Amino acid sequence: MKPTDTKQGDKVPRPLSSDQAQKGTPSPDPVLEQPDPDTEAVDKVITPTSIKEQEEKTREIQRRLAEAQGEG
Repeated sequence: MKPTDTKQGDKVPRPLSSDQAQKGTPSPDPVLEQPDPDTEAVDKVITPTSIKEQEEKTREIQRRLAEAQGEG
């Protein structure tokens, strides 16, 4: 399903009520995109949350390194 499709999908950013779905009301927001098969495996491994966690760990390591170099 493409973002321009007006058909109801089971994956919409904002859920519809059952009344709206039965009446065929189009989704108020664009339908979510299907995963890209070429990058799907990587996308599942690297999520925005894991990237933020990695950045936090990196900052902590850099802070500790700076402290250790300052003490030495």
